[in-house]
Amino acid sequence: MNLNELIHLSIFSSDLDFDVFQFFIELIHSNLQILHVNFLKRDIRFLHADRWQKLLLENFSQLEKFSLCYREPGYGDNYPIYDGELNQFVSSFWIQRNLIFDIEIWEYRIYYFVRPFKKRWYDYSIEHSKSAQLTIKYVYCNELPNILLNQIKRVLNFTQIYHLNIEQKISTESLMQIIHLLPDLISLKISALFYYESILQFGDHEFPTTSALEHASNIKYVCLEMTFTMDDISFLISFCPRIEYLNVECIENMNIQSFLREILNKINQNHHKYLHALCIYIITADKQMVKQLKQMIDDEKLLLNYTIHRQLYNIYLKWK
Repeated sequence: MNLNELIHLSIFSSDLDFDVFQFFIELIHSNLQILHVNFLKRDIRFLHADRWQKLLLENFSQLEKFSLCYREPGYGDNYPIYDGELNQFVSSFWIQRNLIFDIEIWEYRIYYFVRPFKKRWYDYSIEHSKSAQLTIKYVYCNELPNILLNQIKRVLNFTQIYHLNIEQKISTESLMQIIHLLPDLISLKISALFYYESILQFGDHEFPTTSALEHASNIKYVCLEMTFTMDDISFLISFCPRIEYLNVECIENMNIQSFLREILNKINQNHHKYLHALCIYIITADKQMVKQLKQMIDDEKLLLNYTIHRQLYNIYLKWK
């Protein structure tokens, strides 16, 4: 096989360190157009953006697509030391190629990705320098919280986190412990919430730290994939007082008109001056439903200057 003719190369390795990989890749001298690499070996140099930039610029002038996945296994106590700068993958080199830095936590493993940016659930423009997202895919429910918190602290050695996505049900207490560590959050997406009895009434009880409340006040966009009670929405609106956009699922077996009425009444009663956009996911959404909701809003004067429309199973409401 003539490596010089390669145009597409995918590498998965648990043995190569960065130096060996670099030596191999520099031998190719091909017109490579697509490069996907996935590494399991503990070598922190795989996360040095300047080395990647130099390697790609000097060897693959025709490269069109690139992605990197680097996995760190373990509990978080014996990771290799990272001595680089924060937020390395935000230079013009990466911006021009529409590549962003993302992190995922799955059980005891941390996955670091450099990959093309894809549209996310919030329909708002975000600076490339503030695109880093942490996704908590799965952690053991009975696991000590310190393991996850130490993993997040590890991630913060590499980058600030601006977007948090939690893909499993989480307690409000655990959520606040996580947000305590993340002062720069812009968006928050949660699969589902559950409560300990002592914190059902937001504002009437002590929380883990005031820092969690301060950090939550910076969050602008919130998505709750599964809504079980109105307490879920009440908590999020109170916990994130500067929320601008809320995306929720209609409670199962609850009339959509009653659901929307309760949300808007809560917003109006609490005089939320930041929240001006709402998306409700309901699988039975249709034109007639939108018409009925508009009639209810007008008749009950729930909103004055607003727009409402449907896209597939989502009903969007915006007001001034």
